[in-house]
Amino acid sequence: MGEVVKLHFSSYNKNENLVYEHKVYEEKLIKIRDEIEDYLCQVSINVGDELAVALAAGRYATMKLAQLTGETETKKFVNDCIKTTLNN
Repeated sequence: MGEVVKLHFSSYNKNENLVYEHKVYEEKLIKIRDEIEDYLCQVSINVGDELAVALAAGRYATMKLAQLTGETETKKFVNDCIKTTLNN
């Protein structure tokens, strides 16, 4: 699960400032992703039910992403996650 979150920042131009901001944001996303994954793994161990934790996390994630980015982008993101898992 170590892949970098892939997002398309279509609103970003080639402006150096925006490229820097994109890099900083990407680093922030990676840090948050890693911390959340570690937390969810620990909860899975503590409750002894990986499926329940995955369902709860997946439900929250897909519902929130659909609100924030729309259905199409959410489905693309989820499909990319599935492909990443199957390729590892």
